[in-house]
Amino acid sequence: MLGYYGQVAAEDEKQPQVGLSLYDPQQPTTTTKSTRAKWLGRAATLIGLCLVISAILGRCPHSHSGTSDTDYRVGDIKWWPCTGVDDVPGAECGHAVVPLDYFNASAGVAKIALGRYNATGANRKGIVVLNPGGPGGLGKRLATVTGPEFQDRLGEEYDMIGFDPRGIGETEPRTQCFPTPEAHAAFIANTVLERGYDVGPNLTDPANRYHLIQLQRDANALWKTQFEICAETMGDTLRYMGTSTVARDVDFITSLLEGENALINYYGTSYGTVIGQYLVNMFPDRVGRVAIDGVVDAVDWATLPAYKWERLWQTSANATYEIFMDDCAEAGPSKCALSRSDDKHGSDILDRVEAFLVDLYNEPLAVPNADPPSILTNARTRLFLLGMLQKPATWPDSADALDRAMNGDGSAILQRLRDGQYLVDLERSAVSCNDNKPFPAPTPEEVIDEQLYVLENVSRFGLALVVAEPDAGCQFWPVTPPERFLGPWNHTLRNPILIISNTADPATPISNGRRVQELLGDSARLLVQDGPGHCSHALPSLCTIKAMRAFFADGTLPKEDTVCPVDAFPFPLHGTASQEYSEEDAKLLESVRRIAQVVSWV
Repeated sequence: MLGYYGQVAAEDEKQPQVGLSLYDPQQPTTTTKSTRAKWLGRAATLIGLCLVISAILGRCPHSHSGTSDTDYRVGDIKWWPCTGVDDVPGAECGHAVVPLDYFNASAGVAKIALGRYNATGANRKGIVVLNPGGPGGLGKRLATVTGPEFQDRLGEEYDMIGFDPRGIGETEPRTQCFPTPEAHAAFIANTVLERGYDVGPNLTDPANRYHLIQLQRDANALWKTQFEICAETMGDTLRYMGTSTVARDVDFITSLLEGENALINYYGTSYGTVIGQYLVNMFPDRVGRVAIDGVVDAVDWATLPAYKWERLWQTSANATYEIFMDDCAEAGPSKCALSRSDDKHGSDILDRVEAFLVDLYNEPLAVPNADPPSILTNARTRLFLLGMLQKPATWPDSADALDRAMNGDGSAILQRLRDGQYLVDLERSAVSCNDNKPFPAPTPEEVIDEQLYVLENVSRFGLALVVAEPDAGCQFWPVTPPERFLGPWNHTLRNPILIISNTADPATPISNGRRVQELLGDSARLLVQDGPGHCSHALPSLCTIKAMRAFFADGTLPKEDTVCPVDAFPFPLHGTASQEYSEEDAKLLESVRRIAQVVSWV
């Protein structure tokens, strides 16, 4: 590690292949005017049929699939001034009407929620579509709340376009398996899906393995129950939430806003990099300026069951954990609450924290002053630590919360866990399970043996990730999507893309970025940011910001093997002078800090 601070349809039923039906398979990157006219003609026919039935029945028939308002037509787009309390002046809210199923016009329509912050530069260059990740993140708000900051990062000559992907946020139809978010929260409360897997200190102890297998049996039953509820309440609507369809939405919306042959400009972080990889490989001739940051390996995402991801994607988690401890020790007790005056190394702090986790396994901490009152467990604390590692800017406050827990008050950790919940239903599962290639159902023993290997050989946080990022249980998923893109992932692109990876990203290691670079060859360039945290906004770097601005300005790529230092420390360190920045550079750095704050709660 570098020195820190220095296309295939679903298998189980016949479905159209990628590029067929609406798209010429030899030219999957262009939607023609005749195609869009065909969609509008089909929509008009369906509306006419609905009116005839309405005359007989007094209403139009409807189902869970698509929006039921017959005034919506494929290709419609509408804008109005945003009025949300956090929306910036000049931001526009809107929606675009797209086919619910790009291979079946009779399925109905979807209404994609949009946000726009118009270009402020003199020479407008087009749009950049933004996605914050998840799956489940609300992308619309990236434009309406942080549009100016994204222009600082990517260029003032672009309109910033945010969107809520299929099933998420304000986009219709929504993934809503439970009547309310509270009903879903009540269903998983105090189960393994909420409190996590408590892991004993001896990973080779048969009793520990038996205990984890029993928890896995619970998890399987909970996943199966949730998905059966989804099948009952949503039916076939669940089929249309996958990333293949989202990529087609980005293509469709770009054509609506910029014209039929406009190139696609896109910036995505975390899961948003999966959308980016689908996008450039499904539409290689439409690629304009595309940057992916904090890379999830889309090949693994699409082809491996979730329980096999941790050994591949957790390879930097322990290193980030040690960086946190080392930085805390160097900062000292006055700046890091976990530090003690006699600590010689970060390992001294790490040992105390790990001993506390063992104590919690043996005796969870009562937290009567939490709202609501609860208990702090081994698993919940590990979940807290994993989330903290992704956001170095929160390390001082997180150290304080952990120190308070170690002194008997776990309320701050429980509050952080509640504040970090961004999912309201099963909107994440509706994406990941539609994307995931069907696989033989593993036994609970197989899952736990894999996770025990990860805990012993890869990362202390493997089972925490299973709960923090709920993508498991897809063997019980009740529907098959109309399209499941499975590659190829190595197309030659019209324009090269920019890949950004951190040296110590606990969620998406640098190896993922390198794999995408290898697959795309000369169609991609990897920029490395030397610092901890998830995605380059975890800690701001002028070098990274300016490389991104140059790329979006005219396609300039950073030199090969470029490594950008960060311009911030998680803790104010002894003996480090405060660097002076120009007014312009200080503004760029502050914009990235603002983006990091907003992305954490969209």
